[in-house]
Amino acid sequence: MSEADPQRVGALDVVAFACEIAMLVLLAVAGWSLANSTVVQVVLASLLPVAAATIWGVAMAPKSSRRLPNPARLVAQTALFAATGVLVASAGHPWWGLAFAVVATATFAARSHTPE
Repeated sequence: MSEADPQRVGALDVVAFACEIAMLVLLAVAGWSLANSTVVQVVLASLLPVAAATIWGVAMAPKSSRRLPNPARLVAQTALFAATGVLVASAGHPWWGLAFAVVATATFAARSHTPE
């Protein structure tokens, strides 16, 4: 596909993007909920999403020069989704953590079987 050709965005792509955004939001919520000190809450609520976004940008972003090939990329995504789910569950929201991990992993697994 050349740069002049518009890229098609399907429903699965929209759900995948929503999962990426949800991961960042859930990590911020978990970071805030895991600490009692306001300073630590702010640090964790900022640091966790930034760390995840950095990992994603380097290893999984479509235009990254270091993008992992599948299936390694799917394994890394699943690990990131699972870690997010565990942190959210540890912060007192077990069902949100579980639901996120399952939906995000299923979405990216389905997406990994579609041509890029």
